[in-house]
Amino acid sequence: MAKVETGTQNSGDELLEILKALAHPIRLKIIVDLISDEADAERHCTSFGLTVTKATRSHHFKILKDSGLITHVDRGNRSFAKLRREELEAAYPGLLNMLKSSY
Repeated sequence: MAKVETGTQNSGDELLEILKALAHPIRLKIIVDLISDEADAERHCTSFGLTVTKATRSHHFKILKDSGLITHVDRGNRSFAKLRREELEAAYPGLLNMLKSSY
C-alpha cells in the first residue's frame, strides 16, 4: 500500500498513484461519495450504487486502498470503506475540495 505522508515532503510517486487511482470514473465516484459523507463515516462497499460485478467492485476498492486513498474496516464478513481524509488533507491540501467541486 502506498503510504501518504504529511507535510511538504510528498513523494511524486505517491501523488502519481493517487491520480492514477482517481483516473477511473467508478473510483472517482466512490471517493467523491466518501468526501460528501461525514468525516469519519464508514460505508459498506455495496452502498455506492455501482452497477458492476462483485469482482470488479473489489478490484476498484483494492486500487483505492493500495493508493492510500481509503482504508478498509472489516467487521466479520462485511467490509467497509473509510476515506483517509485527515492524512490526505495534510499531505495534499485542497485536493478533496477540488475533487468534490469538480464532480
